[in-house]
Amino acid sequence: MKSTIAGLIALALAAAVPLPAAAAQAAPSKRTVVYYQTQYYNNTYVSPKPLVDNNTGVTDVLVAALHLNGDGTVHLNDHPPGDPRYTQMWTDLAAMQARGVHVSVMVGGAAQGSFQRLDTEFDTYYPRLKNVITTYNLDGVDLDVEENMSLAGIERVIDALTADFGDGFIISMSPVASALSGGGNLSGFNYDTLHRDRGSKIDFYNAQFYCGWGSLSSTSGYDAIISRGVFPADKVVTGSLTHSSLCGGYVDVTTTLKNTVQALVQKYPTFGGVAGWEYFISNPGGTARPWEWAGLITSYMSATPPPPTGNLALNKPATGSSSCNSAEGPAKAVNGSVSGGNTDKFCSLVSSKWLRVDLGASVSVGKFTVRHAAAGGESASYNTRAFQIQTSTNGTSWTTRVTVTGNTESVTTHQITPVTARYVRLVITTPTQTSDPAARIYEFETYA
Repeated sequence: MKSTIAGLIALALAAAVPLPAAAAQAAPSKRTVVYYQTQYYNNTYVSPKPLVDNNTGVTDVLVAALHLNGDGTVHLNDHPPGDPRYTQMWTDLAAMQARGVHVSVMVGGAAQGSFQRLDTEFDTYYPRLKNVITTYNLDGVDLDVEENMSLAGIERVIDALTADFGDGFIISMSPVASALSGGGNLSGFNYDTLHRDRGSKIDFYNAQFYCGWGSLSSTSGYDAIISRGVFPADKVVTGSLTHSSLCGGYVDVTTTLKNTVQALVQKYPTFGGVAGWEYFISNPGGTARPWEWAGLITSYMSATPPPPTGNLALNKPATGSSSCNSAEGPAKAVNGSVSGGNTDKFCSLVSSKWLRVDLGASVSVGKFTVRHAAAGGESASYNTRAFQIQTSTNGTSWTTRVTVTGNTESVTTHQITPVTARYVRLVITTPTQTSDPAARIYEFETYA
């Protein structure tokens, strides 16, 4: 059950723990689907384009939510689709289409009325839907029917979309998971009957395994759908929450969901894929790096997971100069967190201060991010003033790749020409802006 944009924007969000994303296109039947409804967060535009810029393997982006209003207007959330606030969004989505991503519009959702109007006033409201699809050159439509609608009404909509846009046009639907296993349903019509009547025209079902309608804590809910013999695995996509604040039934993407998805891929060679509700807040990257969720999902569905494009140093073995105390050792600088208080860092007071990370294998590295004292909530006067970043293939011979003097920033990012390295090292030469001698490093991140 999908929330409206106003409700989501009102959420008070905790800082998310960054984890690595993976980059590869899943097998054709294994879709990585992302719902994109929050286009603005804290009055700042949220672009979906990092999903392709970071090679997450996303296959489908569902722009939500289109409402056919009783006064005859059409809104994408709270504004007409042509509102200037969406100009950059449509440009970004077109760029994603050019790189092979399918872009569809989601109709309906938790807001009531759109499908009742398509059901009872088809000749008035279907042309409005058709106009949006044509105007923005969309690849498909996601029919999220969360209100009473007749079987004849939904079949008429599907028939019209196929007639107007052809067999290549993508039609997906978003029933609650139990509607596909013979249980509870929000749509009014029976999905078993709909699939027997129009299944050849429906590309896939984004089954909602959350909000009490199903669970992805194991494969049992998906198994219950497939075992009935009505819906084939290639058409059933597991809908998952991307953040615990969105609804009940969230499962962690790096642990439980990973295990479930990998088990489903093994059980069902034609497994339909995974859909995430919704993009802007997706764990593990949170609002800063929401694209990481899609990269992880793609890697879980890939027979041979590609090299990660996220933080390569995350939770890798770390060593360093003597720490200020046992609670502030080197591992704290690679744990993916800056929000655990003033001890959630590597701290060192000795004269020669350094931090070394073993990436576990020789990989290509091209970017580093250092989160200094103020990134963890301490005074900016404690931000590292001067430091070097070095790489090594053997842990013995080091090459300096970055030299920084006079830094005052809380977070610094350093791009280099990609090199092969197994080890990376941060050497602190001036630990603070003052005479304070303690180096304070909240995170030392390494990227391809």
